Amino acid sequence: MSQQRRKIISVVVVLEYLIAFLLTLEPAASQGDDDAINPTRSEPQCDDIAIIGAGIAGTYAAWRLRHQNKRISIYEFSDRVGGRMFTVQFPNTPDINVELGAMRFYREAHALLYETIQQLGLPIKRFDLGSGPSPDTIVNVRGVHLRYSELGGNKTPYRLQPNEQKTVSQLNWELFRNNTDVLTTNVPEAAKKFYVKDRSGVYMYKQSVKSLFHKYLSAEAQNYIRETDGFSSLLNEVSASMAVQTSPPSNSSDEVLTVATGMASVPIKLLKEFLRASIRHSLKLNHDLQAIRKRQDGYYSLFFQPTITRSSTTWAPKPETFTMECAKKVILATNRFSLEKLDWEGLQQPRIREYLTKAVKDIPAAKLYFSYDYPWWRKSPVYSDYIISDSPLRQTYDFGTSKSNPQKSVLQAMYTDSDIPYWDELFTRGYVNEPHGHFVLMGKEFEQVAHKYLADIYKNTC
Repeated sequence: MSQQRRKIISVVVVLEYLIAFLLTLEPAASQGDDDAINPTRSEPQCDDIAIIGAGIAGTYAAWRLRHQNKRISIYEFSDRVGGRMFTVQFPNTPDINVELGAMRFYREAHALLYETIQQLGLPIKRFDLGSGPSPDTIVNVRGVHLRYSELGGNKTPYRLQPNEQKTVSQLNWELFRNNTDVLTTNVPEAAKKFYVKDRSGVYMYKQSVKSLFHKYLSAEAQNYIRETDGFSSLLNEVSASMAVQTSPPSNSSDEVLTVATGMASVPIKLLKEFLRASIRHSLKLNHDLQAIRKRQDGYYSLFFQPTITRSSTTWAPKPETFTMECAKKVILATNRFSLEKLDWEGLQQPRIREYLTKAVKDIPAAKLYFSYDYPWWRKSPVYSDYIISDSPLRQTYDFGTSKSNPQKSVLQAMYTDSDIPYWDELFTRGYVNEPHGHFVLMGKEFEQVAHKYLADIYKNTC
């Protein structure tokens, strides 16, 4: 494809899979320490409730509390509401949602989210790309293209042991059936993963997936599972409890849905209804919480550092300055990184510190989207709307063709949690520091490498 036929405006976002903690601080009288940071006092009066973070956790908490006749403020680090729910559109495909964070949910597994979206009146639709491979999904590994349903058969490019020549889902199930007490552990199904032990007596939650695999699978079988799965880190560093299978593979699955107006419309609508509910409610952007101190009157002093956001990047300017707000109660609806650096004695308690450092695994991941004049990849002899590969792109999705601008199409070229340092290197070396909305102009090297791998995946010149 010629340079003239291809749109090179692209989006790449490095994300973190973080569990949002929701901690509520109750007032308790004690000696204050407000002067330690020397802030500028800015509050005319204290909040009844201060919510830290305007992502889905913070906006949901605010929405639930909106009719409590309280003075409530949301404080957000950046200039944007939504956190990991972040939807944008390419200018030439305005009807295709480019989801930079969360892009789908399960009706049953995410029942609270589903119910909330319905209460907000937002349109829900089926997420056509599903949540993982289907039998027709193309897998491109070790130079071979095959359908997902063919894995474990004669075309599988792995030297598996005879008892390992199975589909990935069947191999995983047999690992747990034959080497753990999953069939005899008599606890509710939802809690079973925390009680299952392997044959050596080690609980799943006390070992990594990699540790479990090393005990009971050959090295080649481990490579087979890892390389044909979309996310490699889920089969390495994370707790083995996340991989527990309690029943044989089945074709039935939870319905996969998305929001027709974009996932970001959920926190945005929550915020709008919160602000509309009372003139005492407020949103304060570009506030980075640095410290919390108890006051003698039982309230909390909150010390914020102002931040600046440009082209979707937020930072704290130098020299450091601080402002102070106060609140009767505080909800920390933010990620582990923010909590870990927060100067507050409550987070230094050994049990809480253990939660912060051990209960959540931070996994860097990257997404890359391209907008094209036409969907060239659909002419590929090995096309499927979702492809798994062992290339640094890992997962590639066909995000569709615009109805409002026919032929213009979006390809999610990459969704990966591996090779992040490599992509970050290319990005940094070729970054064009020009404001372009939410989009980033890639360097030529970055674009060439991405299209080299796309050409291999689709057996086509892109």
